[in-house]
Amino acid sequence: MTNPGSVAELETIEKRFMYVFISLNASIKGWGFCKPVMVVDGTFLKVAYGGTLLTAATQDAANKIFPPAFCVVDSENDDSWEWFFKKIRETFGMREGMCIISDKHKSIENAIEKIYPEANHGICTYHLFNNVKERYKRAKGEIREHFFGAAKAYTLEQFNKHMEELDKYDPKIREYLTDIGFKKWTTLHSSSNRYSTMTSNIAESLNATNIAGRELLIATMLEFLRSLVQKWSHENRNCARLLKTDMTRVAEEILNENYIRSLHLTVTPAADNLYTVTKTKTPFSVDLEKGTCCCRRFQTDKIPCAHAIAVIRKYNKDPLLYCSKYYMKETYINTYGSTVYPMTNKSTWNTPQEVNDVIVLPPESRTKSGRPKKKRILAGNEKRLKNKCAVCKKISC
Repeated sequence: MTNPGSVAELETIEKRFMYVFISLNASIKGWGFCKPVMVVDGTFLKVAYGGTLLTAATQDAANKIFPPAFCVVDSENDDSWEWFFKKIRETFGMREGMCIISDKHKSIENAIEKIYPEANHGICTYHLFNNVKERYKRAKGEIREHFFGAAKAYTLEQFNKHMEELDKYDPKIREYLTDIGFKKWTTLHSSSNRYSTMTSNIAESLNATNIAGRELLIATMLEFLRSLVQKWSHENRNCARLLKTDMTRVAEEILNENYIRSLHLTVTPAADNLYTVTKTKTPFSVDLEKGTCCCRRFQTDKIPCAHAIAVIRKYNKDPLLYCSKYYMKETYINTYGSTVYPMTNKSTWNTPQEVNDVIVLPPESRTKSGRPKKKRILAGNEKRLKNKCAVCKKISC
């Protein structure tokens, strides 16, 4: 009622709490101006009854985290993830070229196949890389460079080059990655544009930000999350309005870097809307009308590559006309066009009677003995980071 248009869904079984889903009106409206890439993840709650917080995250025009929805469930299983994606679909619908990125959790894969069959399901390359390292421990040497090189490759030539290098470490690595499906973890073979979102880092960062809220009771935690969204929305709205350029800084830096690289390129008209760009003996074909280049950076990054900028510069065209709307100031401002209103004092609430009549009992599960878990157990290939104080230079335990 404080934020009209928001979605809050509660699921109970025999009056006992099961799931709750929340998405604020500002998040629902802002999603349409963000890149169509949604990263989902789950993290444990630190209260006596346990439970899991499922989050969805995306990025705005400035690559800042934008959280569309939150959900509290019993655990990460087929039923809970399916319920979460049902609510996501009911709330946000389906967007053209939509991509959902997650870790390699089987329940997430099953839910996406059932609820979002049209969307491309991408796997976090960081989690996949750790799986490869764990599975093929005998592979000699450092495979990181070639694995991520293959994941981020723009052309088939680059991709094959890195895969051939992986074959030298262990031929079974290719077999394993082929079974998973190249379209799930590579830029080149993906059926939709991932906009350089190769990992689930934004969801992990969101979980790290709400770590204090996960020690609270569910109703209080949801208010903590609403407050967090309100704070971010206010700060990012001000950043968007104060922006002095037509594009965000992240996109401008890429454009400027490509401009510098274009200074030594030669442009020759080839046909209608087609241009041949050369540096030494390597020719590149650019089509400004379709927004493509044979280097594939233009159509993948949705920002003119160096070859496209060489053509744009030669014919005095405006490079902004060939950039995606998801990098523009106007889109950045529209993302935060709706306000997240703060909760009023409880004494002023006018709660509907049908809400007051709802009885929600605790989940039907035995409370675990001992203190609730506070920290996630690290995987075997993960290392605990140690921070050094900038003043005393001591390393934390």
